[in-house]
Amino acid sequence: MKNSFYGNINGKEVKKHTLTNGKMEADIITYGATLTALRVNKDKKVINTVLGYDSLEDYQNGTAYYGAIIGRFGNRIQNASFVLNGKEYKVGANEGKNSLHGGFKGFDKQIWSAKPISDNCLELSYLSVDGEEGFPGNLNVTVTYSITDDNALSIEYSAVSDADTVINLTNHAYFNTNGIEDTVEGLKLQILADKITPVGKDLIPHGDFREVLGTRFDFRTPREFICDLSAEPILKDRGCFDENFVLNGSGERLVATLFSEKTGLNMEVYTDQAGLQIYTDNKYGIALETQNFPNAVNCSEYPSAILRKGEEYHTVTKYKFKL
Repeated sequence: MKNSFYGNINGKEVKKHTLTNGKMEADIITYGATLTALRVNKDKKVINTVLGYDSLEDYQNGTAYYGAIIGRFGNRIQNASFVLNGKEYKVGANEGKNSLHGGFKGFDKQIWSAKPISDNCLELSYLSVDGEEGFPGNLNVTVTYSITDDNALSIEYSAVSDADTVINLTNHAYFNTNGIEDTVEGLKLQILADKITPVGKDLIPHGDFREVLGTRFDFRTPREFICDLSAEPILKDRGCFDENFVLNGSGERLVATLFSEKTGLNMEVYTDQAGLQIYTDNKYGIALETQNFPNAVNCSEYPSAILRKGEEYHTVTKYKFKL
């Protein structure tokens, strides 16, 4: 595994580690445990499939969460509050009155400790202290990136808390199997989900479910992705997708594919999570965030986001390429 100096924040060094299996390479920096590039060798052509910023300063100042680990609670919490064991907790309200992706300084803005395991495996760890962004419990988090022999980028998340807390970890990489120099226009996206958790203008779900049949969210069979959403009333005001899909099945399974006819590159997404958020803030990448449902801390109809004291939180997501 190669590693190099990437920058310095208040006297703390940030490093870049490069994982490889000979056919794929992943660049990961210790700031935000961030995936900054994912290069795939397809038909003797190297294709970078993940968007990233150009410098550490850009990652510090950016708002797109490019490739970062998101926590302590990914996605949105209504009114930046929740009740746990009869006590109300107020967390960072960094999106109006709501909380998004862990608050003002989530896991994406922290420097993680790195432990190289092998040429194709890197373990990163972070201690989120009790009260950080308003969340209870000292939470020890470990994220392990590895490139597998069958050409998948595996992201394994583990965490243990010394008090009851809530948790929802994910990675916010934006993927483009056309290559990041091109737009995502025309990519064929498939999501194996019969339902979404519908939202209003505040993008907060409230325990409801909606069938995708007959809507723009029906990606159950591969569907060409369109960047211009002006003809879609539900998406016109936003100009982007920002939806959580209720994934079919349970356990680790295939949940999505992203295929480029231009490059012939096909990416499969496998996860044991219940939800997949797709988000496009521009036309060059599609975020495929495996996760629990947004606002699950306030909706008993959704899978529980509670992590009890001493229990282990564990989840795995893989982005597998057909080479």
